[in-house]
Amino acid sequence: MKPIQIILSLSFSLCIVLSCSHKEDKMIIGKWTGVEWVAGTRVSPNIPSDAVFTFNEDGTYTFDYAGNIEKGKYFVSGNELFTTPDGGIKMMVKIPRITADTLVFDMNRGGQAERLTLKRN
Repeated sequence: MKPIQIILSLSFSLCIVLSCSHKEDKMIIGKWTGVEWVAGTRVSPNIPSDAVFTFNEDGTYTFDYAGNIEKGKYFVSGNELFTTPDGGIKMMVKIPRITADTLVFDMNRGGQAERLTLKRN
């Protein structure tokens, strides 16, 4: 393969990878409310509908859990969501699935695996 073909092939591949990541960034924008919360293999004692996330196009978010509000900045990289609350430290959750109306977070809270499923409002 000629060097120019290699460069074009790599450039094309990079464009595909970047466009996929950008799509996930855009898909998360909006308001999401919890519908199911599982801790390990059991239903979590947390009330899923008390968890409401709003992701804005400008990279800011709010998280309202039963009236306790957290605000900050976020970004998506691949299947990972990074949030940094105002005055706090960066945190990461896995996004195993995101569709037009469903968002799933895989979290680790205090050593306990948890899965929160949210629906778009």
